[in-house]
Amino acid sequence: MRKDWLGVGLATLLLAACSAPEQQQYTAPPQPAYNGPVVEIPGVEPRYEAVDPNTSQDYSVNGKTYRIIKNPANYSEVGLAGWYGDEAQGKRTATGEAFDPDALSAAHPTLPLPSYVRVTNLANGRQIVVRVNDRGPYVPGRIIDLSRAAGDRLNISNNTRVRLDYIAVAPDGSLSGPGTIGTRVAKQSYALPARPDLSGGMTMTGGEAAPSAEADTHPVDNSTLQSGDNIGAPVRSSGFLGAPQP
Repeated sequence: MRKDWLGVGLATLLLAACSAPEQQQYTAPPQPAYNGPVVEIPGVEPRYEAVDPNTSQDYSVNGKTYRIIKNPANYSEVGLAGWYGDEAQGKRTATGEAFDPDALSAAHPTLPLPSYVRVTNLANGRQIVVRVNDRGPYVPGRIIDLSRAAGDRLNISNNTRVRLDYIAVAPDGSLSGPGTIGTRVAKQSYALPARPDLSGGMTMTGGEAAPSAEADTHPVDNSTLQSGDNIGAPVRSSGFLGAPQP
């Protein structure tokens, strides 16, 4: 009788092992502790967004099952990247948004949607943060499809080796995850013009006349701005990160 129960127990364990969900395998080794400087890189500033429940179910494409990563807090992966642009313009992404080739967005097969990742072009070291709002790609070896704008900034081809590092955003806006190590998204800042001299240039008692602001200021043409670093890829349009001009 004891042998019979032992056999039943072994059979139960085998069935449980066969029915366990397949674990996601990452190809990037964990990053070591980092105590160096923090570098500013271009991209989308991560903000808290609730996960879209309509995109959180496992699914199959071309006979292959894709299992959504439930806890991507330590997600990093290395593989090939591609990009897509005008051919998808106007179509809906997996989150229901209209695809915009000029937005810094991406498609990933298994990350929660929407989410944020830092993408590093391993060929030239350029980095950018993108918002993942679509599913795909479904090409062997390719782990992400970038929008045309993101691909331009990273200077990638359709088979460029990249590293993905996830950025987790808490409800209070705090960031964590491997995508925050050593970098942060550069924020746009515009210096205010000098305060005008309301005294008319007259000398005040106990001091000198304030300098005229008009003599030290001049209009700036954003199209002449240049970027001399090697962090982000060159921006084709004028202005910082292709911002619309006034």
